[in-house]
Amino acid sequence: MVLLLSESIITNAFISSSRVDFSRARVVSPPVALQMIETINLESLGDDHEAEGTRLAESIAGWLDLEWCPQEVHAAIAEDAKQTYVKLRSRGEDCVSSIMHETAENLYANWDQFDKDAFVGPYDVANYVSDYLSVRSGVEACDCHTQIFDPDV
Repeated sequence: MVLLLSESIITNAFISSSRVDFSRARVVSPPVALQMIETINLESLGDDHEAEGTRLAESIAGWLDLEWCPQEVHAAIAEDAKQTYVKLRSRGEDCVSSIMHETAENLYANWDQFDKDAFVGPYDVANYVSDYLSVRSGVEACDCHTQIFDPDV
């Protein structure tokens, strides 16, 4: 468990029945606290952002088609996510969490175009983008991540 308290983080506190036991807790200063969270960087994916964006879009559409049923709206959602990815990567953004956040924001802003036929929401797609980029960058994923659709198979 990690609690954020102003400038410090407390770790190893135990919560039970709405009671916090700080007997084993320790305070971690901000520089150490920041090192506890690993940033996923996309520099390893290279500079052909259009090609990777196309692969991302194919993966999103394939995932949605398999998860639900093939629909045109899946390709439209995937294209929107691709455009966000290409725009951000072309600007030099290489942080997965920033791309995930911006994907969610852009999809949410345009969701009225997709909402009629989509069985998922903008945050589902943004989370998938995060999982996809994490896997593509070689980061070991947890068992809870979505199964990534490989468009090359």
